[in-house]
Amino acid sequence: MSDEESMNNDDVDDMFDSAPAPAPAEPETTASDSSVIDENVPAVHGVGLEVSAILGTAQMPVSQLLKMGRGAVVELDKYIGDTIDISINDQMIARGEVMIKEDRLCVEIIEMIRRTGD
Repeated sequence: MSDEESMNNDDVDDMFDSAPAPAPAEPETTASDSSVIDENVPAVHGVGLEVSAILGTAQMPVSQLLKMGRGAVVELDKYIGDTIDISINDQMIARGEVMIKEDRLCVEIIEMIRRTGD
């Protein structure tokens, strides 16, 4: 992984601190006026990205998979507190920790990955 180096939280904060200040807000348009585009929002804000956080994997024979029905449980190879990779469009951008918060399964970002040499 010579083209990656870890970013700490201060690096992430610096990235956000150095971002240009948002332009003053202009009057909002109504939802029915879809022909008006807010010029303060860059065009890339509407671009869709595929975010992946693989919580774990499991291996089983196809015959076992075919026998599964509603309510079947597949045990994964990760546990609460384990580190997982977070990717956007198949490019790893961060590492996260699997956790439970308010009865919901979630991933906390613990490390951002900076790519160099792309």
